Formats: sequence, C-alpha cells, structure tokens
Amino acid sequence: MIRFQYLVVVSLFILGLAACGGDEPATAGVETAFADVCNESNEGERVAVEGYLRLPDSFSGDFSVVLRLFETDSFEGTPIGATVRLGTEANQMENVPDSYTDDDLRVHLADGQVVGYGTKVKVSGRVYYPTVDQDFVCGLENLLIEPAN
Repeated sequence: MIRFQYLVVVSLFILGLAACGGDEPATAGVETAFADVCNESNEGERVAVEGYLRLPDSFSGDFSVVLRLFETDSFEGTPIGATVRLGTEANQMENVPDSYTDDDLRVHLADGQVVGYGTKVKVSGRVYYPTVDQDFVCGLENLLIEPAN
C-alpha cells in the first residue's frame, strides 16, 4: 500500500514538473544579419532578424503555422521559417479562411499592434533545422515579433 502511494506521489510530482516546463518566455534575440541566421553555429540560439512575413502556399493544423520570413518586400530568395501560434494574443497570427490570400495575414506583435502582409517586422526566435525538406533552410520558433527599427 505504501509503495502504491509513493508511486502516485512521484507520478503527480513528475506531471507537475511537466506542466511547469512549458514554453520559455519569448525574448529578444541577438541581432543577426538575414544571410547569417542559418549558420550552423546559430542552431539552438536565439537570434533577431528583420524581414517580411508571408503565408505559406498551404498549411493544415489549428495550433500553429510556419510563416515565411523574407529579407525584402519583393519576397524573393530563400526565406526563413517562422513558427507562429494561431490566436489573437501577442506574437500570434489570426486564423485565416480555408481559401486565403496574402492579404489575410494578420500578426499580433508583442506590443499589441496588429500588422499585415508587406509590413517589415523584427522576429526573434530560437534557430532550428527542419527534419523534412522545406522551402527554407532553417526556422525560428518561440517567436517574439516586434516592429522593425
């Protein structure tokens, strides 16, 4: 009986730790040139980079989406992935209709401002490399999205 109670207490403790171990706070990263973000030395590091967000051609899911961050508003070249949660709070993107265009992009910045397609922003996040082929080399997660300087 004591062994069972011990097991229950230990299990609850572990579950409690897991619940507390959610996402770390979104914080500003080290300012990094767009061309240098995907350097291997940045893997797992928080960087900050300026650019223009764009919706992917398609996505599924109702929790998050990987936006494309481009260096210029011509949206040419290889983007950086930017994993953003769906929602209406800071650092989130509003959900889009099933059939969407770039004009449906609405991102809530850290300061509460809402911006759309074609707005230059500064995105801070932890650098990761996708495990499957994507149209980007690396991505950023746990985003802090701010107005560009």
